[in-house]
Amino acid sequence: MKRNDFVFAIGFDGNKAIVDKRSRSKYSKMDTRTLADEGLFRAAYRSAVFDSDQTGADYVLEKYNSVSPIKYGESTDLDKVFGVQAPSDDITGIRAI
Repeated sequence: MKRNDFVFAIGFDGNKAIVDKRSRSKYSKMDTRTLADEGLFRAAYRSAVFDSDQTGADYVLEKYNSVSPIKYGESTDLDKVFGVQAPSDDITGIRAI
């Protein structure tokens, strides 16, 4: 699975990722920090997860905590908040909608 498909995936249908093609097109050039700065926290966190970037994940947590009424202690808490799992080789295709 390509990075931008993972970052902008909004769900899954069997072994296919459902990707938000408008967001992917508009924000695909942004890195983790820029996505977080723009308030795209889910995409930013998915970007950090895809890149195995702990520093980026911590940055997303910091930015998210600055606007959220609920404060989280660990960046891995965002796995549950945003429903994110590490990329899987089981995903063999995408459907852009």
